[in-house]
Amino acid sequence: MDLKKYVYCALDFSSLEKTLNFTQEISKEIGGVKLGLEFFLKYGIEGVQKIKQFGIPIFLDLKLNDIPNTVKKAAQNIINLNPEFLTAHISGGKNMLKELVKVKNKTKIIGVTMLTSLEKNDLKSFGINISESVFVEKLTKVGCESGVDGVVSSPLEVKQLREKFGNKLIYITPGIRMSNDNSDDQKRLSTPGKAISDGSSLLVIGRSITSSVNPINSINKIIANIRTEIESKN
Repeated sequence: MDLKKYVYCALDFSSLEKTLNFTQEISKEIGGVKLGLEFFLKYGIEGVQKIKQFGIPIFLDLKLNDIPNTVKKAAQNIINLNPEFLTAHISGGKNMLKELVKVKNKTKIIGVTMLTSLEKNDLKSFGINISESVFVEKLTKVGCESGVDGVVSSPLEVKQLREKFGNKLIYITPGIRMSNDNSDDQKRLSTPGKAISDGSSLLVIGRSITSSVNPINSINKIIANIRTEIESKN
């Protein structure tokens, strides 16, 4: 089994040169790369096109969230890039998501549930008095009804989502750390192997790789962690 397909590296650099050099270094060792707002707001469509030259899948993580027509038109400006995935906040509502789905072409639309930097106290501050898992499940249901191809959730919710919604969705999991990594600003975390075991379709991993003195070695450790977990279940 080619386990590298599970690993998407988040290239959250502000330097185009560093992003290109780093992508070249790791491109054959991973399943794809994630480009977020930090990169896109500085280098835009031309920057994404430069990354496409490496021939690996691109997860364009823009977390679109606006009125339906604005999101639809924004997506039309970038959909010709044919990213593998494009994200939008499910909290933008069904109408917004449906407009996005209409123009997706070959790109898979991924609904963002609850950011991994948030927890129950944050929900309370918004006036939402339910647990993180219930909130994420409710958002996922909205995403399903709107036609999204998958969802982003923390690894703590992915097992229940897989059990509830089955194989109809792609389950993308950030908040992945090896046991000795710094959690940084993430609050709802898991190890790579545990997340895959719990039902994640792919993992988005940033600083555990990008801040490593030996990124290839770090990727190999992540893949080994996944392999160990899979083999322990068989």
